[in-house]
Amino acid sequence: MQAGKVLKEGGLFFRQWLRSPKSMGSMIPSSRALGRAMARAVRWQPGQTVVELGGGTGAISKGLMEAGLPKEALLVIELDGELYRFLREELRGVAVVQGDATRLDEILDRQGVREVGTVISGLPMVGMPLDFKRTIVEQSFRATGEDGVLVQYTYAPFPSIPPRPFGLRAELAAYVLRNVPPAAVWRYTRDVAARPESRLERAA
Repeated sequence: MQAGKVLKEGGLFFRQWLRSPKSMGSMIPSSRALGRAMARAVRWQPGQTVVELGGGTGAISKGLMEAGLPKEALLVIELDGELYRFLREELRGVAVVQGDATRLDEILDRQGVREVGTVISGLPMVGMPLDFKRTIVEQSFRATGEDGVLVQYTYAPFPSIPPRPFGLRAELAAYVLRNVPPAAVWRYTRDVAARPESRLERAA
């Protein structure tokens, strides 16, 4: 990547962080290494879409595509207007939508997306209200189906989405040192034992 482009990307990200630190999570863009680690945790097959919540400056998207995900199989959702416009230019050929992750159902319907393999997220979940987390988790698994996958990275030393309150299983898929700061990649699936029908089956 050219030095000028790196400075432009880093400067944009830093400005957005100064404006709204809680919504950004970090003052430095994610690394391609983190994107490739996220890609290894993704479940995808031809005909499906991978949805990225919080595109930032596109580092995770690029890591996914470097790992072999076709650009037409990626849908990136970014709320911030300046980052959205940057991504539209940076990720040519990728569907980039300005929108709120808590309205994922509506966005997928408008985009005509019918089958989602994995939802990946770089949203700063640690400081997010529980109701917001619950909305994002529920809509993510409605999109992927109950047997789907949600992949989340975090800089925290613990899962940023606590699995038990949401009926999830959490697996530490990777720990990426080549990122500033180092990041953990968590892979979430539904906990079958926590589903209401499973409890009824055990009681029968």
